[in-house]
Amino acid sequence: MAPEKNNCCRRCLGTLISLGLSALFLWLILRTQPPKCSLQSLSLNNVPSHPHPNDTVSFHLALRNNNKDKGLNYHHLRLSFALFLDNATTRPLAAAALPDFYQGRGRTAHRWGSASVARGGARRQVNGSVFVRVQVEMRVSYKVWLGFYVKRQRLVAGNNVEVDARSGEKVATGEVRLGDVPPRLGSRAAQARSCCAAFVGVFVSGLFFTAFT
Repeated sequence: MAPEKNNCCRRCLGTLISLGLSALFLWLILRTQPPKCSLQSLSLNNVPSHPHPNDTVSFHLALRNNNKDKGLNYHHLRLSFALFLDNATTRPLAAAALPDFYQGRGRTAHRWGSASVARGGARRQVNGSVFVRVQVEMRVSYKVWLGFYVKRQRLVAGNNVEVDARSGEKVATGEVRLGDVPPRLGSRAAQARSCCAAFVGVFVSGLFFTAFT
């Protein structure tokens, strides 16, 4: 009876190990990371004080694939620009559609382009500066080693970019990450209110903890 019992235990253990390895393999296949989008450069040639004004906006977009085991297929890639009229209101400014393409594992793709600025241009300032809402929309398919696609999703990312009123170039040095930033300009007063609310929350939590311990 002892040998049969040992064989049964070994079979059960082998089955559990096989199931665990299979689950790990499936998790590695199905796990995905969305691409990281960033604006490398932005040139708005229709700002009020531009020395050579014209009705175009030029951009350099970078898309980074952090998946080491999956390639990405980009579809319906569209970049849109909107001008801030005040802290919470925008007006469409320009839009550019980029061609579909495939991106290899762990690669970074760079796309340059331009678009015609809508009538009225960027002749509107908020607090003495020109602010533009930049938003990218796309559909992404994830391709694994075996040659089939495991997931398809629609992605939207954006950020609010300050543009120099004289040169038309973005003020921020380096790249501007496009993420889940809402289309609303912040203010120091709002930041102060947020800090104050956070301080009050911590203070009340401390009093509550002290009273009941």
